[in-house]
Amino acid sequence: MNRAFLCLGGNLGNRLENIENALKLIEKKVGNIIQTSNIYETQAWGSTSKNNFLNLCVEISTKMDSQTLLKTLLIIEKKLGRSRGKNKNADRTMDIDILLFNNEIIENKLVQIPHPRLHLRKFVLVPLNEIAPKIKHPVLKKTISALLKDCKDNLYTRKYETRNKIICIEGNIGSGKTTLAKELAKQLNAVFVQEHFENNPLLPLFYKNPKKYAAALETSFLIERFNQLKMAFKKKNISIVCDHSIYKCLWFAKANLTVKDFNHFEKKFHLLASELPSPNLIIYLKTNSANLKQNIKKRGRDYEQKIRNSYLNKIDKEYLNGLKSLKQTPQLHFEISSYKNSTNSNLIKEIKKYLKKIVI
Repeated sequence: MNRAFLCLGGNLGNRLENIENALKLIEKKVGNIIQTSNIYETQAWGSTSKNNFLNLCVEISTKMDSQTLLKTLLIIEKKLGRSRGKNKNADRTMDIDILLFNNEIIENKLVQIPHPRLHLRKFVLVPLNEIAPKIKHPVLKKTISALLKDCKDNLYTRKYETRNKIICIEGNIGSGKTTLAKELAKQLNAVFVQEHFENNPLLPLFYKNPKKYAAALETSFLIERFNQLKMAFKKKNISIVCDHSIYKCLWFAKANLTVKDFNHFEKKFHLLASELPSPNLIIYLKTNSANLKQNIKKRGRDYEQKIRNSYLNKIDKEYLNGLKSLKQTPQLHFEISSYKNSTNSNLIKEIKKYLKKIVI
């Protein structure tokens, strides 16, 4: 496998969406993304354009040689709307440069590696220094960190602050959402948002008489969750891990309400949900009914002890159908065969690995 470092950036169209789409195409057509830097907003280099760029650097592992890699990246640029003209520094939707390829020095008609202007550009050096400060430039024989200190480029390069980074853990009753969310928030140095469903006096009544109390319960949950999430998302530029999402309201309502009641509920749901930001990532925990019942028994809430397998299966079905409809939201699905002391630590390793590959 070959190790390469790329710089991605653009200053036309939806800049953040273009970067996200470029990363998806690189992962699909080129190889594995090992790590990504933060995104930086920068002035146009070598141009009088007033359109600021968004840039980041990534490390990839690929089976491609340098020329095949370049040709593939050019195809990705074109797919994302890049139109190449005579002016190399013109505005563009997406530009993907190969900065380094292994420790090789390559110069031919198609490609020059290391990138000939790598050491002159802060918009390259700042994000590259984040992920590869000790890598040496094979020609200049200096580390990226040293090149950044020496760089005379005075165009500003500032970290691009996006909206709150929101991760939601979802799953059936007793799937372990709260325990995982709490530990993940700690590991990511994020704010943990826990649902306070135990305080709802309608919940025990619902389990005794579902038909009578379902509509009132689901409406109260919708209002409670909306208010809680709205408050949690007020602070800007923070990472948040929730043990639920607002979509949970819709999926449980679909399972618990009559068709008529659900139609009324759905209108209220979409009205409120539209005021909340979408999650950057939903993590879904899937396990069998036996594991769910064991966990429900362990946590000891009297009103949950008579939950039937058929009801848990019904909730599972609505979750899976609902998640399929969220095509624009990145998702990680985990099948848990059994719960052990190492379960959450193993899940968090996989989540962290995934987070290195995406921009959230």
